[in-house]
Amino acid sequence: MGDLTRTKDVEKYETPIMSMDEFKIGLLEKDRIPGLLIRSDENGYYTIGIQINDNEVIKVDSALEDNALYKISYWSDRVEQIQSLYRNQAPVM
Repeated sequence: MGDLTRTKDVEKYETPIMSMDEFKIGLLEKDRIPGLLIRSDENGYYTIGIQINDNEVIKVDSALEDNALYKISYWSDRVEQIQSLYRNQAPVM
């Protein structure tokens, strides 16, 4: 799940870093699992992101309704790990 890249012994996900405003398009659920953001649309398509700072989210996965709970569970266990990968990165402006 998600594409990892190793750069200077650090793994980073090859998915877009988005602003919070970009990610919030759609129906957004947050605060159930701190740092994990779930956006869904009227077609049952889910976008799963992890908030990496006050203004940015990294998209880590997407899912259809039938496997969304599995993927949400998978990523909920990895929120802190992903956040630590991006902790020292300057925000993209």
